[in-house]
Amino acid sequence: HMNYCPTVDVIIPCYNVEYIVEKCINSVIKQKYENIVKIYLINDGSTDNTSNILESFAKNANVSAIHHEQNKGLSKARNAGINAGNGEVICFLDSDMVVKQNWIESHILVLSEKGIVGVIGDSKLPKAEAANSLDKYFYDKRRGARSVGEGGKVDFTYFLLNNTSVKRSVFEIIDFFDENITSYGGEDTDLAIRLWEAYPNGLCFSSKAASEHYHERELYEFCQCMYQYGKTNFQILLKRYPQYKN
Repeated sequence: HMNYCPTVDVIIPCYNVEYIVEKCINSVIKQKYENIVKIYLINDGSTDNTSNILESFAKNANVSAIHHEQNKGLSKARNAGINAGNGEVICFLDSDMVVKQNWIESHILVLSEKGIVGVIGDSKLPKAEAANSLDKYFYDKRRGARSVGEGGKVDFTYFLLNNTSVKRSVFEIIDFFDENITSYGGEDTDLAIRLWEAYPNGLCFSSKAASEHYHERELYEFCQCMYQYGKTNFQILLKRYPQYKN
């Protein structure tokens, strides 16, 4: 498989993540990978010190920082990264995630298999953190893409874009993220539906391409986000894709 060694762009959207973003970027810079890796940091209108941190990393030849004056949402941020780069594989990573040195290699190993165009990696609770009731739900082995097992095929419902790799060529077929989706939730499901329809057996799960997710939140906060999503973007998806309503 490792004859396949494409160039890679890593796109990291960043919004008010001064508490963790250095750790995230350093973990990507330290990847053990044989070909060119370029990192695109998109500051999506942060109001904390995120902007300055990203600029300090942009001194590195393979790191670029892109700044949006206002918060425009994940779709616009990720599209800015896609447009800025030209790597044969695009890895999307959330800015509150930290990865091991074999993260890119683990993604590429699965992408090298015949017919695979997208891989979602696992996300784990950081070792030092104790799990609250919400974490126990989030990281349960029966939940989401984990439920299909290592190397299992996934459909659009499980294909989130927080720790994910996609071959650049697919964007010529399915188009980019929908920039009309600006608030929380749904922009990745919208893209995943189009991707899965074009490549119904092309999406896979990898537990080896794992990230530690530094995102402490309480159940109430999560429910509020889901409530807002249910009132807004979820309604857009139901209208757009009535065939998947259930």
